Amino acid sequence: MKDSQKTRKQLISELIEARRQLEILAAAEVERKKAGQDLKQSEEKFYKAFRASPEAIAIVTAKDEKFIDINDSYTQITGYSREELIGNTSTSINIWANHEDHTKMRTMMQEQGRIYNEEFDFRTKSGEIRTRLFSLEPITINGEPCTIGVSIDITERKMMEKALRESEEKFSKAFRASPQVISISRVSDGVFKEINESFCRVLGYSREEVIGHSSTELGLWVKTGDREDIISRLKKHGRVSSKEYLFRTKSGEIRTMLYSADQIELDGEPCVLAVTIDITDYKRMETQALEAENLKQVDKLRTELLANVSHELRTPLTSIKGFATMLMDYDKRLTSAEKREYLETIDKNADRLVELIEQLLEMSRLGAGMLSIKKAPTDIVILCQTAINEARIRAPGHIFTLDLTPQLPKMSIDDRRIRQVLDHIIDNAVKYSNPGTEITLSVKKNNNDILFTVTDHGIGIPKSDLPRVFNRMFHSTLGQKTGVAGAGLGLAICKGLIEAHGGKIWLESEEGVGTKCFFTLPIESSYLKKNLDDAEGNSIVVVKKKRISASRE
Repeated sequence: MKDSQKTRKQLISELIEARRQLEILAAAEVERKKAGQDLKQSEEKFYKAFRASPEAIAIVTAKDEKFIDINDSYTQITGYSREELIGNTSTSINIWANHEDHTKMRTMMQEQGRIYNEEFDFRTKSGEIRTRLFSLEPITINGEPCTIGVSIDITERKMMEKALRESEEKFSKAFRASPQVISISRVSDGVFKEINESFCRVLGYSREEVIGHSSTELGLWVKTGDREDIISRLKKHGRVSSKEYLFRTKSGEIRTMLYSADQIELDGEPCVLAVTIDITDYKRMETQALEAENLKQVDKLRTELLANVSHELRTPLTSIKGFATMLMDYDKRLTSAEKREYLETIDKNADRLVELIEQLLEMSRLGAGMLSIKKAPTDIVILCQTAINEARIRAPGHIFTLDLTPQLPKMSIDDRRIRQVLDHIIDNAVKYSNPGTEITLSVKKNNNDILFTVTDHGIGIPKSDLPRVFNRMFHSTLGQKTGVAGAGLGLAICKGLIEAHGGKIWLESEEGVGTKCFFTLPIESSYLKKNLDDAEGNSIVVVKKKRISASRE
């Protein structure tokens, strides 16, 4: 009985153990199947990645380097088909451009066990040499040791890198060797990042004194606003081309530079690449040449004027000489009235001679570009009132009218020169109109100018003469017929004086009806701003040499 019970217990225990073993085997089978499924999925993923990869991938045996498999990218890059590669080796189809690279690859695998991003040159089927970034890892395929190689074609990148290096080398050599002053500075603060040897030679600083310091810190700009002007032009136009600026050297010498610049990016920062040419000596020679030319022009003008007005000088001199001789030779035979008449003629001709000489001098200054303009704030109303009042005294037989627009502004002009213009135009109107006729001076604001108009009701000017009235030494045909004296310089001088102020002068006339002479003076004249000094009260303009054109006289 006891044996029977023991046998039953053992049987139950064995059954339980057998069941447990069955459960273990069942679980193991499940795990095996799951692992198989995972492996299958992994292999499927690898295969898809292998086929679809844009990188060239090849699997070769480790023993003899025979191709087992390649992807489509490999065939596209090399030009070989799968049939031409599978079962062959890289050496048998001569893929390696350099045998030394093949040896280097084998050595690296033996020593390191893998290769990562090494550059090698490979030959395509067409014979073209292409550079690839090559990686190699060991892999086991169906129990056989293999390697999987992945490569990226970087031929174009290498060519661009080479071109960039060559370009940088060329720029560097040109930068260093250029006779022009070249610098690179930051846009934000003007700190220099690079300069060439010409910069040091022309400005007198060493490289160490400049790099890391700003142009303002070094005091290079003679005018503090010039750098701001350059930055403004760069932002607006993208570059600066051939602008003249003044620079101060280390020794304090002021040099004139022709400055050009472009905005570039260096190390991620906006910078200014500036190229400047020292034109100081050229400007000096230009000034000397201009001065020499001015002297020639002065001499030429003086000769021409003397030749042209010799008869004008001779007439009053002859008159003075003749009447003076009569007074000396016939003193006792002449009556007091006759003596007074002769003296008045001598006085009149002396005044005429002085006026002519003054005009000659003015014309000489204008022609040589040596006329000075001294500006000062001037009340136009008072200037015109004075001119008309004195004209009434000089020509009491005429009727003078002044027409002024209210609230005329004060102007920065040379009042003596403008008064000279007004007097001459008014005197012309008197000469060429009959006593009792009206002469009007009107002044009004016309946009940004003040317009002056002198109107007479005289004989007028022939239409054919109008284009030449401002020419030097011009005499109107009507003036010659009427016997009105004149050297033909007055209106030429007026034109020069008005243009020196940045204004314009012109005539409108109708024969037998009268003449209107107009001239303008700018209220805010960019011409004066550019050419006049800012020295409080007075400043001087040197009028550039130019041909003077000008009427009646």
